[in-house]
Amino acid sequence: MKYSEDARNFYLNEQNKKKQKELEEKYGADYHKVDENVPPEIESQFLDNVKRFEEESEKAEEVSVREFLDNPVFKSISELKPAELPDEIDRVLNMYADNQINIDILEEEEVSNEDFYKFITEELPAHKFYGMRIEGMTTNFIYEEFHPSDKLDAKDCVEWFVYPLLDRNEDDMKTYMADEKLLAIGNRSVTREEFVKSLFLLIEDVDEIIEKEIVFNKFNFGEKNKVDADLILRYKSKSTLDEMDKVLSFSFELLRTEYGGFNIKSYECRKS
Repeated sequence: MKYSEDARNFYLNEQNKKKQKELEEKYGADYHKVDENVPPEIESQFLDNVKRFEEESEKAEEVSVREFLDNPVFKSISELKPAELPDEIDRVLNMYADNQINIDILEEEEVSNEDFYKFITEELPAHKFYGMRIEGMTTNFIYEEFHPSDKLDAKDCVEWFVYPLLDRNEDDMKTYMADEKLLAIGNRSVTREEFVKSLFLLIEDVDEIIEKEIVFNKFNFGEKNKVDADLILRYKSKSTLDEMDKVLSFSFELLRTEYGGFNIKSYECRKS
C-alpha cells in the first residue's frame, strides 16, 4: 500500500514523539524541537544519534588520548627540520581524524608550527577524556581550551558587548561591562547609565540593520589592555527610511577579570 506524504509524516512525527519521551525518561534529556520546519526523517536521525550517544556515554571509560589512539609513537620535534613540520603536522592530524578526533586553532597566526606540533604529540596525548566511537560523530579539541588566548578573549568580549548594543539590550551589555566605579568614556569617569546612554546615542538613527561586521585592527595587552575595532553597519535610517552606511571606530580599554577573559572598562569612538 502506498501512503500519502501527509500520512507518512504523521507516522514519523508520532514515532519521534515516542523517541523523545524515551530519551526524557531514560536519560533525563531536556529535548525541545528547535525548528518546526525540520523534516520528520531528519529529526528521527537526530534522535537516533542522541540515543546512540547516551548509550555509549554510559559505557565510556576515561582514557588518555594516547590510549584511544592505540599508543602511537610520534617523532620528536628534535628529529624534524622546520621545513618538515607542516607535512608531519598534517600526517598526525590525519591520524587523529581517522580516529574521529578533530583539532582546531582559532587564532592560527598566534601559534607556531613548533608549539602546535608539541601540543598534538606531547600535551594532548596525555589528556584524559571519555573516549567514544560513534559513527558520524567526532570528538573536538581546540588549542585555545588548553592555552587561552588574550586576543580571542578580547574579541569575544567586544563582540558580546557590541552586538547586544545594536539590539539596545542593556542587560546583555552589562555582562561584559566592568564595575560601575571603573567605567569611563575616554578619561572621564561616568555612571553606568551615562555609559550606556552615550553608546545608544551612537546608533540613535539606526532602525533596521541590514549588514553588520566588526573588524579588529589593533590589540595591545599589558599594563593596559586595549583593542581598536571598526563596527561597520549598513542600516535603514529611522529619520529618512533610506539605506545608510556608518563606520564606528572604537578604541576599547579592557579589564582582565578574575576568572579569565575581559570586561569593557572604557571606550572612545569616532564616527565616519
